[in-house]
Amino acid sequence: MKILQKEKLLFLTIFFACGVAGVRGQQALDSPARRANAQNLVIGLLTGQTDYREVNITTREGTFRIYGQGNSRPFEMIEGTPERLVITFKPHGLELPAVLGDQRRPQKIVYQFFHTERSLISNIILDEVDYALFESEAVAAEIASATRNYRILPLPTSANLMEMICYNFKHPILRERAVRQALSYAIRREDIKRRFFPTTGAADISVGPFSKESHYFPPGVNEYNFNPKKAVELLRGAGWQAINRDGILVRNDETLSFRIFYDESTQLKEDIIRQIKISWNEINVNVIPIPLSFGEIQERLRTGNYDAVLVRHMFEETLPSLEEFFNPGFLNYDSPALQRAFVNAKKFQGTEAFRENMKYIQLLINQDQPVSFLYHPWQTWHAINLVKFENFLQNGKLKLYQEWQLRPRP
Repeated sequence: MKILQKEKLLFLTIFFACGVAGVRGQQALDSPARRANAQNLVIGLLTGQTDYREVNITTREGTFRIYGQGNSRPFEMIEGTPERLVITFKPHGLELPAVLGDQRRPQKIVYQFFHTERSLISNIILDEVDYALFESEAVAAEIASATRNYRILPLPTSANLMEMICYNFKHPILRERAVRQALSYAIRREDIKRRFFPTTGAADISVGPFSKESHYFPPGVNEYNFNPKKAVELLRGAGWQAINRDGILVRNDETLSFRIFYDESTQLKEDIIRQIKISWNEINVNVIPIPLSFGEIQERLRTGNYDAVLVRHMFEETLPSLEEFFNPGFLNYDSPALQRAFVNAKKFQGTEAFRENMKYIQLLINQDQPVSFLYHPWQTWHAINLVKFENFLQNGKLKLYQEWQLRPRP
């Protein structure tokens, strides 16, 4: 089982370095922020990954959006701004059974937003944030070396969580299949995996919406392994033959240049985009990276005002999941062949032929390259304040936030 292979050297090193036995002596003098949140659970979020209006919380009564209205919700929002969300749970509801120790539950759950990963890390080191999730193994190791007050817990991600570059088919250049295929061939996926996910099993190269272990993964799919020669051939065949004084391909007085948006808040995404930019520059393609907040990216996608964007998306192994993402939508990807394949697949749901139809759909997507698939992250790293909280795990998974328990004060 692939997921069982993930927790290796990093987990063992951090677990023993950050165990309960060593944390109590590490507490620094209380800051005003720490005193104000002594009985609260403070969760750190990044503006490049989350919009404050779209934060959800899962409870025993269901999953609810925090920023909104509704008396049926088991909590009240007592503060709601782009910088901070604060909720408190209503008494006597399903969320507060006395047998779980009400007095040791967090009084409030505070979502604090940070514009940069660096500021979030600093607040963790100062013990002013109790919990945060990170995509970067390097960040997890940095926190572990800076403070022994936190447990760094690597946990498996969804089987079909994919990092990819999405292209806007309304863009006059990116709507050409040869260009998109060339861009995919020019990306050094192996280098990205080796550089940013060095622990064995932390990530795999992805070539489609489903992992290679999927029941629906098609054999013989083109993996678009790094092949700059093939990329250049495709571009020349599409008429991109001349190069201007800036070293950029030109066709009919138009340069092969476009923008790419990405998460403004994490160093990992900036580093990945930088590496991809270098690879595309080597085939004389100019890309302009633009960091944006999550909310800004969503607005750009909604209005179609983008060229390319770095996206993390979770696919389900279902036909509706593929149809929803690869319908025209924000990609403006309108493929008659793919639409026919969706219609045909629906006719065979519940039969043995459905599997082959799902594979065929992925082969069509693979040929068109509406997105350049980069990698599938098998792990995320969770930083948890071990001095302040206990009993936050159950069966190897995080409990609901409102069921975490504050440690008894000495």
